[in-house]
Amino acid sequence: MVQVEHFVGGLALYVLVTRVHVFRSIRVVLPVIYLAVLVYRFLHFDDLKDGSLLDILRSFLSNVISNEKVKSVVEDALGLFLLHYLVYVLNKYTSYNVKGFYDMITTYFFNNAKAIPFVKAQILKEHKKVEADLEKDLKPKSRALGTINKELPKEGWTKDEVLGLMKSCTKTEDTIWAKGHLSGAVYHGGLEHQKFLNECFGMYSLSNPLHADIWPSIMKFDAEIIAMTASLVKGGVETVCGCTSSGGTDSIILAVKAHRDYWRDNFQIFEPEIVASVSAHPALDKACDMLGIRLVKVAMNLSTMEIDLNALRAAIGPNTIMLYGSAPSYPYGTIDPISELSKIAKKYNIGLHVDCCLGGFVLPFAKQLGYNIPDFDFRLPGVTTMSLDTHKYGYTLKGSSVLLFRNNELRQSMYFCYSDWTGGLYTTPTIAGSRSGGLIAQCWASMMTMGSEGYAHNVKEIMDVVQRIAVGVNQIDGLRVFGRADAMIVAFGSTDPSLNIYAVGDKMHAKGWSLNSLQKPACIHICCTVKHVDKDKEFLVDLAEAVAQVRANPQEKSSNAALYGVASSLPPGPVADILKVYNDVVLKL
Repeated sequence: MVQVEHFVGGLALYVLVTRVHVFRSIRVVLPVIYLAVLVYRFLHFDDLKDGSLLDILRSFLSNVISNEKVKSVVEDALGLFLLHYLVYVLNKYTSYNVKGFYDMITTYFFNNAKAIPFVKAQILKEHKKVEADLEKDLKPKSRALGTINKELPKEGWTKDEVLGLMKSCTKTEDTIWAKGHLSGAVYHGGLEHQKFLNECFGMYSLSNPLHADIWPSIMKFDAEIIAMTASLVKGGVETVCGCTSSGGTDSIILAVKAHRDYWRDNFQIFEPEIVASVSAHPALDKACDMLGIRLVKVAMNLSTMEIDLNALRAAIGPNTIMLYGSAPSYPYGTIDPISELSKIAKKYNIGLHVDCCLGGFVLPFAKQLGYNIPDFDFRLPGVTTMSLDTHKYGYTLKGSSVLLFRNNELRQSMYFCYSDWTGGLYTTPTIAGSRSGGLIAQCWASMMTMGSEGYAHNVKEIMDVVQRIAVGVNQIDGLRVFGRADAMIVAFGSTDPSLNIYAVGDKMHAKGWSLNSLQKPACIHICCTVKHVDKDKEFLVDLAEAVAQVRANPQEKSSNAALYGVASSLPPGPVADILKVYNDVVLKL
């Protein structure tokens, strides 16, 4: 039998190794080591004199514990621990769907295979090819804009030199959105409105909301932005409160952080999960990645593009802290069944975040105007948080959003508070420390000058042009609208296998349109803004021509078709590497 001192020595060595720096390298291959041990013991079973590892453990306990009762209690404790861990592992890995499990396994092996010199060399070679292609596509225009500055100029430029370069750049770059050919991105575009907001920003460009005693007007503007936004969606719930943030992603991360901390502190959930549709904005994936939360993605109904409620119910477990619904979703402009999600959230006593980043300043007015908009806000009792972007259809400058909470108790879970810093007591309501008060000032100015009548007027024009485009797309042979086009987005794809929708998108790009390519299923969309009002006829004529051109030359190469074709055939690991290369190219000189 195995000697006690050998067992203790081995155990002590293992514990010691886990505490030293080198274990970070060993840990990567631990699953392979465990598997190798099991295979070895299976193949050499007849030669093993000590029995199984459990037999060795029991032998060890018998040698160190003489009292049978104590030994029995210790064995029971170890048995319960092993049983608990076994259940944990089974729950963890059986809760993956087939695709999720496949993605996890392939990513694990891909990441480890990259450490093999030959494989690493081949991957780097492919990355260089991708990088060269991306540089050829992205960088020529930026590199043509005067000298490339790799360090500070010895003598500073004159203001006229700086402004001259910027004016030259913007004169060219503003052409696409000014024509109304850009999907989303610029939501108002009125030059007088932009000039006014820039002036307001400039007046407060040095202010910082962290110093409320120095800039009380910023504190006033901030609180009023929250209150005015809440008035659109609170549905009679007077406890609704919130905060401003730097954008929709920031708001979503803060909402997830608040739910994580609240359900941890009040329900002792330490391995939280969130359930959302595959169409949920990737800001949610980013939030879960940053905050250590497991995100469970469920299918959508391919006829309506709404979240599949049956799949969602099946995905809810004891660690679920939040459901996520979109109003509307970015890919398809479809409003998830928030009313049903609210009922489910109340039934299981979990949170429900409504991503209303796109719809926050559209849906409330569209509902008032009589458009067919289902309930989506705090009038539904299960809704706990909502994100609404003021820098989209609130028509403010970029870097402005509002996150709303059903009550202050949940909002307090968002705050960061630290009392032990040598620099003094520290707290911030959001992720950022210092923020520009100029963004808050111009946001308040935009809301005050637009007023409810101004917003309602723009919403009517946008909703009408969306409906005209949706009807027109469905009349083009070979195309159909995906979802219902509930709000500002019209997504459409091909009904003809021989008609490549990405090739259609490339043809539209050649005609001066900048649309968004989507996947799973393949389609493209246009996000309509104020700049698209009265552009529907031009859009539909160009789209019909693009379809005809693709039909006439079906074999013509399409850059988007090639890109998404490759992406759909690869597991997440290699695709993520390609996306990292894209970021590298964007950030290099």
